[in-house]
Amino acid sequence: MVVTFVALVGATLILVRGTIFEGLRKLYPPLLECTQCTGTWVGLFAGATGVAPLGHGPVLDALLVGCATSVLSLLTDAVLMKLLGDPGEG
Repeated sequence: MVVTFVALVGATLILVRGTIFEGLRKLYPPLLECTQCTGTWVGLFAGATGVAPLGHGPVLDALLVGCATSVLSLLTDAVLMKLLGDPGEG
């Protein structure tokens, strides 16, 4: 399960910070430039589709995985920004 959450956080950070999705982020910047917001939706999708099943049913799994991915993505992004700096600056 830890590997699943690491993968979800990684997917979130790629969506928010990766240059490959720069064009996609221009569609709706408030959602796709925020690790917490994007992490919520990535987690909701993973929980609802069974990618990250917790065994509580698709609705509760979606909520739990969405919340967990949101917090983990925000914390991971903050730590990486502190250690490595903002990739947008430079």
